[in-house]
Amino acid sequence: MRVTQPAVLVGPYDWDETLIPKSEFEARIKDVWSQLRGQGLAGLLVYGSKVDNAALAYLTNFTPKIADAWALLSPDGAVRLHSSGSPHMMVNAQRLTWVDGVKPIRDIGKHIADWAEALAPGPLGLWATPTMGGDIPPRIAAANPTRPIKDVNATLDPLLLPKSPVARRVMRDASGILASATAALREAFKSGATARAAIVAAEKAAADAGASDVRVLASLSAGGTPTAIDYPQSGKLDPLLAYIAVRYGGYWAEGALTLASSPSDTLKKTEAALHAMLAKARAGATVAELKAAAQEKLGGFAPHPVAKKPLSGIGLSLEESEAEPGGVTRLEEGRIYTLRAGARGSASDNALLSAMIEPKADRAEVLWSALA
Repeated sequence: MRVTQPAVLVGPYDWDETLIPKSEFEARIKDVWSQLRGQGLAGLLVYGSKVDNAALAYLTNFTPKIADAWALLSPDGAVRLHSSGSPHMMVNAQRLTWVDGVKPIRDIGKHIADWAEALAPGPLGLWATPTMGGDIPPRIAAANPTRPIKDVNATLDPLLLPKSPVARRVMRDASGILASATAALREAFKSGATARAAIVAAEKAAADAGASDVRVLASLSAGGTPTAIDYPQSGKLDPLLAYIAVRYGGYWAEGALTLASSPSDTLKKTEAALHAMLAKARAGATVAELKAAAQEKLGGFAPHPVAKKPLSGIGLSLEESEAEPGGVTRLEEGRIYTLRAGARGSASDNALLSAMIEPKADRAEVLWSALA
């Protein structure tokens, strides 16, 4: 499934110190420099876009609403932040972060060169995302000819995976917002609402509950795979497969569900498959074990294409970057994951369900489930 990205983010992304205190970010910055120890870096460049900003949000709480933003970190813990937008927009940009003095981007290469004048000699680390334009590194290098730029993604990306107590609390709150959205979707479906009206009800419920971003995919025909919504005022779709993602405090919660007035054998088997996965889920459980548990319950049904990847990490990104090329291999304590189960029958006879879990030593705590 591909989630449509809005042209401009408009939700409430202001930094709330009661939600994520400044001390949390200070501890994260210390962890970053601890991981970089011995690499001889004079400073660190952290890039984020409105599409992908996990690292930037991790350190600064800043989510770019228009285009790009950069955090420039020196080894003494000081942070400088540059954001896209005009100078008069920086007043609003400042509300998104604990970092004082947010500055507009004019020429990021020159901004980095000016900042780096006060640093010790040596290379600069770059913690970036795949969304960064290919023309940016050459421009930075040209403006900083005496400072090699070193990619540190492989070193720092693992810091995003374990969730601190603060992050886990925020993700539980995000899961509560997701529950409000999916409850509104279910209620609208039961009332006979059109697919479009049901989705609008879910979006409104998420926004009313405090979501800063809401993404929805849904069937375009009865039983169809969730996709970007481009409905006319259609009638009710039955079954309706839907996917909802909400963001709160920088963290995501997501869920897939299938709504049907008369549950099919496909849906019943998918429910059994997700139950079986949840029963197996605990710290140390492997993806192979979870897939086998699900497949046993699906019987002769083929897995739904969306559920062929049954497990992924979630947090500041909807799908976290894993160290293993094939993705998650086993559940780890301290992380949060999405479990997916689905079956494909014929024509409209399809089902898709998911759950968000936090693995413990002997069980999985369920933060949200389509089975609830």
